[in-house]
Amino acid sequence: MSRKSVAVLCVGSSEITALTGARGVNNTFVFKGIHTEKYDGYADAQFFDPSGLKSAVFSALEHMEISCGAKTKKIYVGVPGEFVTVVTKRHLISFQRKRRIVPSDIDVLYRNGFEENRHGEFIRRGSIYFVTSDKRRIIDPVGMVSDSLEGYLSYFYADPRFTELFRNIMAEYGIHKVEFLPVSLAEALYLIPSEVRDEYAILLDIGYMSMTFGIVCGNGVVFQRSASVGGGHVAAHMIEDIDIPFEAAEAILKKVNLSSTDVEGSVIEYSDKEETYSVPAAKVKEKVKEGLDIICEAVNSCLEQSGGRYTEYKPVLLTGEGVTSIRGAREHISGRLNKVVEILAPRLPYYNKPAQSSLLSILDMALRTEGEQSFIHKLFYGFGG
Repeated sequence: MSRKSVAVLCVGSSEITALTGARGVNNTFVFKGIHTEKYDGYADAQFFDPSGLKSAVFSALEHMEISCGAKTKKIYVGVPGEFVTVVTKRHLISFQRKRRIVPSDIDVLYRNGFEENRHGEFIRRGSIYFVTSDKRRIIDPVGMVSDSLEGYLSYFYADPRFTELFRNIMAEYGIHKVEFLPVSLAEALYLIPSEVRDEYAILLDIGYMSMTFGIVCGNGVVFQRSASVGGGHVAAHMIEDIDIPFEAAEAILKKVNLSSTDVEGSVIEYSDKEETYSVPAAKVKEKVKEGLDIICEAVNSCLEQSGGRYTEYKPVLLTGEGVTSIRGAREHISGRLNKVVEILAPRLPYYNKPAQSSLLSILDMALRTEGEQSFIHKLFYGFGG
């Protein structure tokens, strides 16, 4: 595999995607191999069928490797929000005299502030902001003159059951170099412009069976919570009172428009190979809204827990494949939360869909990480060929 390429695995709540990609021009990507496999998913930080998960991972990797024509020696695995704990901490270091801050000072600050966490395996760190001795709050302190440096830092820990499971799966497949990346931080850094993050932002990723809510600031996450609710639950709520198969409910969900005005007696139809289903449009809309309300209750709980001091008037930046494709869902969620809701998606031709957010965010973070590691290696071992 080319030194400029990386392999990533996106673990969604209903699909597994393996991708080998490289950086393209103008911060785009070049896909060398990609494959997606459906599987049973997870809830409450537990996979429903670990053996089925392994089969899906194996299949995704095999097809991806065939596409790119190379074996995978190292892979970056995205850790969904349900399997991540975020710990924030303020830490201060002092210098003997005023001087310019250098990158190694930030490393010392992170190391001194780090604590082993009983909730999981440390996988990443991020800075919310830094404060110099003259009380200036800044995102990047390198080059500033100060006799002290305080950091508001966030540390990301993965559930050890997740990391152990995927290390074992990868080892059985033949990949022994595995690194884990928090999806929530990757999405925040890739999808949200730095000028927006500098003043706090609300990021909400609603997937098929899981959602993650986060308060983002600077290059870190201030607050994060997850819940096992998503777009699949909206479809499941539909069939409680409407006598149709679940697959039909999912298909009808793609046809509904919550914002439209329907004449009395309007129906929504769906035909599969065996039967045609016709359901009242008004009834479908009612059940879809009720399903969305269940998700909104979980989001409201997160908003209350986060305190809302810095985000009271901030819009909710909504991404993920769970509900963004339902026409009128954004407006309904906005009304229930009493907040402006904006759809967030990658700014990339042909892949500018919220459903692609986690995959491309992981790829972006993996490429940045690989680049940083390559530079450090060259710094210590030389830049020669």
